[in-house]
Amino acid sequence: MKTAIVIPVCDAVRRGVWRKVLDAVAQQEFQVDERIVIDTGSTDGSAELAAKYGWRVIGIRREEFDHGATRDRIVRDLHRREFDTVIYLSQDVILASPLSLKRLIDNLYAGPAAGCYGRQLGTRKGSPDTWQRERCYPDVSMNKSRADIPRLKLMTPFCSNAFAAWKIPDVIAHGGFVRTMFGEDMLLAAKVIDDGGVIGYCAEATAFHDHPDSPAELFRRGAAIGGFHRRHPELLRRFGAPVNVMRDGRQLSVLLPMTIKTLGYVCGRFRDRLAPWSAFLLMWLMLLPAIALYDLPQRDVAMRYAPMAEAFAAGDWRFAFHPRVTPLLTVGAGMISRLFSCDGYLGCRLAGALFLTFGIFPLYRGCFRLYGFRTAFTAALLYAACAVFVRLGCYGLREAAGVFGVALLFHAAAGLREGAGRHLRYLEFAVAEAVLLLTRGDLALFALAALIGLFGWDLLRHRHPLRSLGIAAVTAVLILPQLLYNYRMIGYPVPEVRHAVVMRKLCAKARWLKALENPRPEIVLDIEMPAAEESDE
Repeated sequence: MKTAIVIPVCDAVRRGVWRKVLDAVAQQEFQVDERIVIDTGSTDGSAELAAKYGWRVIGIRREEFDHGATRDRIVRDLHRREFDTVIYLSQDVILASPLSLKRLIDNLYAGPAAGCYGRQLGTRKGSPDTWQRERCYPDVSMNKSRADIPRLKLMTPFCSNAFAAWKIPDVIAHGGFVRTMFGEDMLLAAKVIDDGGVIGYCAEATAFHDHPDSPAELFRRGAAIGGFHRRHPELLRRFGAPVNVMRDGRQLSVLLPMTIKTLGYVCGRFRDRLAPWSAFLLMWLMLLPAIALYDLPQRDVAMRYAPMAEAFAAGDWRFAFHPRVTPLLTVGAGMISRLFSCDGYLGCRLAGALFLTFGIFPLYRGCFRLYGFRTAFTAALLYAACAVFVRLGCYGLREAAGVFGVALLFHAAAGLREGAGRHLRYLEFAVAEAVLLLTRGDLALFALAALIGLFGWDLLRHRHPLRSLGIAAVTAVLILPQLLYNYRMIGYPVPEVRHAVVMRKLCAKARWLKALENPRPEIVLDIEMPAAEESDE
């Protein structure tokens, strides 16, 4: 039986136990046929020390190293060279007995197990790391199969390449180790068990293994496990949540460390969902003090939006709307004023803050679809920390709703490009268009440009623009109340009064458009030369 032992190494000397690891392997009663170190560019002499102990050193670039793919490559190379068994060890695992390897190999070949892992012991009694190892590595050996799933749940495929031996033909038969930076051992064990195989655990084969108990390290380890479960949710669906394999172990001394590790797990597992909420909370942490401490209203907010919001809250529809002011912000502010019994000024500021902060979510999801997590999270944080956006929300200006509309439009476009939930994305595009048209009159050109872009994309992709025309129709339905209001008030079905200038000129050149004119509007305005609208700034 030909056996090789393999240890991936990265600056192992700095860990402080590398020489002890090598000494413990050298003192084993069971001596392997080949000892291999996979060095990922160590700069502390780790590879040189291993070579002095007689190990074969294989160098690999650090950025090319992958826990699953690298181990799989080694297994397949050993298989071509007719090796039967591979033992994987971590660079900080010290074999506790000269019989550790012999007992592990004997247990592996005593039954049908494809792989067998040994018992890991902590070195610091009472530490959180030791406490957890006692729960994960019991003092009774076992073979785990599909029949154990109802009893052990996720502990059924639990395995650790920190100290494990595998039958190489079985590894190849079950597909080998998959590419991953964490949990390659458990993924292979799960595949073995799903295929009807067995994974062994040898409690008599012991090794010492410790991890630091600093809060940062505990959080990092928890986040790594959570990230693993996020990337492979099929494990929890297939096997269920893990159960404890020991009856006791409740210690107050580990309550805080395990809480930190659990927090890391939650952040790792639900990272994609928590990231936009963290940016959302960050933005509110900046907005709330600004809203509370800054009390000098902008002119447009004080003279237009706040009184209109108060009129809406009071049900005085005559003063709640005006052809010069698109209604989205004022209606939102009026609803807040009515709900919380606050004045229109505060309602405008809260409505602006809500529009801005909710814009984080479509921005994040759109970036996530196109560029991945890091870019999406960075974009969300930059958005949340943008001083201009914070100012818009604090002042209660209409542009806040416009920012939300643009973010919504971006998310819809990203979803259409990716082909995910296409019908919902088309509907979202229409909603975003309506938000823009109901926010400010000068955003109509932006909304029109976006619709023309969608029209061209639709025509190229589907050879017809029916979907884009449908979006235009849905948008028109969404803003229909505003169109009807302005038709009654100023004589044209347009989002805002300045658009009536364009409509009058179009009607003068195209007589058939005269049907869109209301000959008896309630307000007669000189829309040929309207006064320039005062800036919201």
